[in-house]
Amino acid sequence: MTKRKINRLLVANRGEIAIRIFRAATELGIRTVAIYSEQDNVSIHRFKADESYLVGAGKGPIEAYLDIESIIEIAKRNDIDAIHPGYGFLAENAEFAQRCLEEGIIFIGPSSTLIDKFGDKVEARRMAIEAGIPVIPGTPEPIETLQEALLFAKEHGYPIIIKGVSGGGGRGMRIVRSQDELQDALDRARSEARSAFGNAKVYLERYLENPKHIEVQILGDAHGNIVHLFERDCSVQRRHQKVVEVAPSLSLDDALREEICQSALKLMKEAGYSNAGTVEFLLTPDGQFYFIEVNPRIQVEHTITELITGIDIVQAQIRIAEGHSLSDPEIGIASQEAIKMSGYAIQCRVTTEDPENNFLPDAGRLLAWRSGGGFGVRLDGGNGYPGAIITPYYDSLLVKISTYGTSFDQAARKMLRTLREFRIRGVKTNLPFLENVVTHPDFLSGQYDTSFIDTKQELFIFPGRQDRGTKLLSYIGNTIVNGYPGLSTQDKKPHFDTPRIPRTPFAQPYPDGTKQILEREGADGLVKWIQEQKRVLVTDTTFRDAHQSLFATRVRTYDLAAVAEATGKLGADLFSLEMWGGATFDTSMRFLRESPWERLQILRQRIPNILFQMLLRGANAVGYTNYPDNVIHAFVKASAENGIDVFRIFDSLNWLPGMQTAIKAVRNSGKVAEAAICYTGDILDPSKTKYTLRYYVDLAKELEKAGAHILAIKDMAGLLKPYAAYELVRALKQEIGIPIHLHTHDTSGNGGAMLVKAIEAGVDIVDACVSSMSGLTSQPSLNGLIASLEHTERDTGLSLDAFNKLSDYWEDVRPYYQGFESGMKASNTEVYIHEMPGGQYTNLEQQAKAVGLEGRWDEVKQMYATVNQMFGDIVKVTPSSKVVGTKKTSGKKASGSISPTLSFSSSRGTWDSLRADSRKNCRRLS
Repeated sequence: MTKRKINRLLVANRGEIAIRIFRAATELGIRTVAIYSEQDNVSIHRFKADESYLVGAGKGPIEAYLDIESIIEIAKRNDIDAIHPGYGFLAENAEFAQRCLEEGIIFIGPSSTLIDKFGDKVEARRMAIEAGIPVIPGTPEPIETLQEALLFAKEHGYPIIIKGVSGGGGRGMRIVRSQDELQDALDRARSEARSAFGNAKVYLERYLENPKHIEVQILGDAHGNIVHLFERDCSVQRRHQKVVEVAPSLSLDDALREEICQSALKLMKEAGYSNAGTVEFLLTPDGQFYFIEVNPRIQVEHTITELITGIDIVQAQIRIAEGHSLSDPEIGIASQEAIKMSGYAIQCRVTTEDPENNFLPDAGRLLAWRSGGGFGVRLDGGNGYPGAIITPYYDSLLVKISTYGTSFDQAARKMLRTLREFRIRGVKTNLPFLENVVTHPDFLSGQYDTSFIDTKQELFIFPGRQDRGTKLLSYIGNTIVNGYPGLSTQDKKPHFDTPRIPRTPFAQPYPDGTKQILEREGADGLVKWIQEQKRVLVTDTTFRDAHQSLFATRVRTYDLAAVAEATGKLGADLFSLEMWGGATFDTSMRFLRESPWERLQILRQRIPNILFQMLLRGANAVGYTNYPDNVIHAFVKASAENGIDVFRIFDSLNWLPGMQTAIKAVRNSGKVAEAAICYTGDILDPSKTKYTLRYYVDLAKELEKAGAHILAIKDMAGLLKPYAAYELVRALKQEIGIPIHLHTHDTSGNGGAMLVKAIEAGVDIVDACVSSMSGLTSQPSLNGLIASLEHTERDTGLSLDAFNKLSDYWEDVRPYYQGFESGMKASNTEVYIHEMPGGQYTNLEQQAKAVGLEGRWDEVKQMYATVNQMFGDIVKVTPSSKVVGTKKTSGKKASGSISPTLSFSSSRGTWDSLRADSRKNCRRLS
């Protein structure tokens, strides 16, 4: 054969195999040319070639690549020396090979005569029989009638398999297990074969149950030299389509491997085969093998043979087509003995098939594409990149992953690692299925056959995928374009200083704190410890109520976690940290898209030494309706297990039965039950006779009897004035024997003075927050409290320097949330008129903005006071405060008059809760 140098090579294919051939040709100094259909106009393979041309204009996506004359026309017009068909499309089309020959174009593959012979599966069986190779019993010719099929089935028994005489890849095949299935299976196999290969002829074979599928890679030149490159195990397949391939097979001993490979060589030598091809066999459990077909082309899985032999099969194809002998330096295969097999290789085909939906191919835009890689990993990809459009027109293959290791176990571990490195978003993929395959014990031991996928249901059990990256990108993109709900759009991106996180060495241990006292002494021991303290104890509300009151609980877990370690180490002498409440759940999930449980776990891990405190709405838990007792018990138990130590329990109408279940649940959990009296009114005003000093003292006694470890005074609106606080605390200390914990808001500006008077009266614990988060609707300044009590009998024992550092951090972080601030510039004593809780102030302002009442905020506050009186001057704390707030906005419009008409359609859940609580309260008072 005369040698002919190839200078310009056209690939009559697309996707990964086209790119594979381009790369091989480029390394040989050959200029590459691509063709593409109209549907493939942005397909990456056309840009990997030196030139590309549209083929089959006006034709369908498949028809374009099957348009022989158009391809030949492109080749002739552009001085193409050779055409490589790849696999699929025209790779096994004898007419195409013949047309190339007629036009003087080198066809990189076997001759049209051999393609024609091996393309006819019946003829291929005849050739194998003549070569003395065992074949599965089958019909010697294509069958025409149902009667012929019935006669074959009667002679050989069921099951049988129907196969198309042309093509491959599992198409045109049907397994028949009974006579009832035969006619329908014939019709379907013929239809599929006609559609896939243009030839509806089929033949029959006896169907072998659970064999292994073994194929042998062949290379032959035009000088009569033929070698094998050992075998591949292709038994992991679904519906006769290969999914995972292995080279060499773990199931063959050396003798059986040699016998199978020699049989393949014998058949191809007698056929006079030239170029690359594959001889395929079925291997039964008893070690018998049977010829099934020859694929006269490059195979999808050729990559793993290249890895274990070091031979570039595609470059060998090109050199053979140029006329080189296998032993020429350009190919370098001196003899069969010169081919050495080393190690193991595995190939996985990553596709857009959805294993949870019967492997239905998916289509769409790739939102994210992150591939694996590394030593011993080979990726053969096509159209995988961010933004790529995966169409429904072509094969669902995205990328072929091939891994190599000196042992099979090593290759499998590399494959698993690579699969897990991949991140493909936008379309469904079979990645989780492939992970299950390569970790299955039967796969790792080699004890699998062609029934592997069909019989191992555990391959279809997949962990839930969170797809966090795509969700985050979508969220960021939506926020950039549409803004954040509740915030006005800004013209410029704001600039923030880097937060000053207090430095605490990792090696610095956490000092023991109240958490360790509770763990060591239990709840009763902790109470005893509190009562022994001369200093006033402090709860820091910065992590919860401070930011709820200032900017509607919008602080992210990220910002809390950043300062958590420093808080634990610098604030070890705190009594507790408040960090959970109903609003935490609401805003975390509805606005921040975070898990409040995950927040709790993260913070508990970083602050192991200080008690964690939460606000529990009695029978409402953290919701807005009454829940069954078992729900309250389960919630308290879960909260305690995840890190909450102190449960501040309250009822929106100070109704004791609404708190008793929660108190019992907390005590059962071994945690601290802090029952609250919700303060409203003014005990020093003789004209206000509803909420008197006696009312609160009597309620406190009832709570103590109910099992409360600590009594909380929950001054949620900041209505408790300094001298009233002194009288209230002093009276309570005389009447009850449990510690008293005071919570307030500094809306009026009297918060700091009120705390001092309460401390004078003997209060045990007070709530405050770091100074940069204090004041206004938030709590009084913790830093100011520390300074005020220094060198006194009730000195807090906290370091002012340490809390100044913590305050610096929050000073830097607070501007992040400036869009949610209430707009208050200074304290305001109007709170004594509208009596709006501090935590509700900013929430309600956000709601007013949402309904177009931003410019009428003063009227909203005025109407709040009016509605409160309409309800009979109730205790205003969630959910009762929510009812008042919802009612007072329900009659408002962005323009026009304010109507206080009672309408609860917009607050049904909270109104139902209040109505139920009101009935209970009335029964109690009666």
